[in-house]
Amino acid sequence: MKKRMLINVVEPEESRIAILEDGILEELYIERFSREQIAGNIYKGRIVNIEPSIEAAFVNIGISRNGFLHVSDVKNSRSSGNGNGDSSGKTEITDKKETIDKTEITDKKGKTETKGGRSRIKSLLSPDQEVLVQVIKEGIGEKGSSLTTNVSIPGRFLVLTPDSTRIGVSRKIVDETERARLKQIIEELKPPPNLGMIVRTAGERQTKRELSRDFNYLRRLWKVIENKEKKAEVPSVIYQESDLVIRTIRDIFSTDINEIVIDSEAVFKKIRYFLRLIMPSCVKKLKFYNEQEPLFHKYNIEREIEKINKREVRLPKGGSIVIEQTEALVAIDVNSGKYREENDPERTALKTNIKAAKEIARQVRLRDIGGVVIVDFIDMKEEKNMRAVEKTLEASLKKRPCQKKKY
Repeated sequence: MKKRMLINVVEPEESRIAILEDGILEELYIERFSREQIAGNIYKGRIVNIEPSIEAAFVNIGISRNGFLHVSDVKNSRSSGNGNGDSSGKTEITDKKETIDKTEITDKKGKTETKGGRSRIKSLLSPDQEVLVQVIKEGIGEKGSSLTTNVSIPGRFLVLTPDSTRIGVSRKIVDETERARLKQIIEELKPPPNLGMIVRTAGERQTKRELSRDFNYLRRLWKVIENKEKKAEVPSVIYQESDLVIRTIRDIFSTDINEIVIDSEAVFKKIRYFLRLIMPSCVKKLKFYNEQEPLFHKYNIEREIEKINKREVRLPKGGSIVIEQTEALVAIDVNSGKYREENDPERTALKTNIKAAKEIARQVRLRDIGGVVIVDFIDMKEEKNMRAVEKTLEASLKKRPCQKKKY
């Protein structure tokens, strides 16, 4: 299977990234430059006021709306200035697309940290206190951004958790032998007493050398952040999350991608520099595209993007799926249309449902569909056919792990 990543940059409007498998668009990411993205940013802020009734504080981080800091996202070891506080016991670590379950995170003595009693907000924070916070969710409408003092810095294979002794492994890595190997490697790297490390899903099967390179990169980055925090005024930004291009290379790119094609010379150089730091063996996969025909036109991506906004999606050789999105859920209806398999309704339904299952998984990724999704497949009589469709859908959805319930 030929897997290719296309990076299209339209200055000063947006950057777009498409991932193709055998020429078929499977994933699409878009970032518009006009809208500032602050999720993942780290700020040195100041507590403006505390609301005991909702167990939260509002923090001035230097943007138009104050950030929202709930008691569950506060710990005493991650404060600056005159701050004090206590750990909330929250041990769930998130790095955009994957969550590290708290039952997996152990301290360096091998003891699992359990959830302690929550302290009330007034015993943790006080007005005018300086705090180092990270944005975990963008603000919507009149609501400010959600913040946490549980700072985490994602790398290619690892997540650094400052002021922590946790060594953990992503719960998506299920092989117990591999989990033990990864934990042993991190312990051998000997993180400083105040730095925890979590192995991301991308770290599975990686060598000690690769993990060590990422480990050292994150340590250097955190040192820069610490030094900047000491000198920074309040409020101010201390660390800015990478742009879409670097985030995608860091979080999505894997060795099974055969080629990265980029139509911007500046972005090409930026990615080359970044890959030399984290995956030098993959620099040779970069290709600068400077042909007259636009990159996304050459690979028929523009046509596919137009289809994403349409309600109906046609299936190969007949049939279609209809996608209806409401506030509560997404309903997907499968239709056979005029497609018939030798006047055999059961076989027609099976073939259409199999095609639909693959396309539904693809559309879920392309449209970034989340929440409750209900699929109404064409009725079938035979149990084995129902199981075949179910297995096809589950296999196709593995590219985007989610909770699935079948009825």
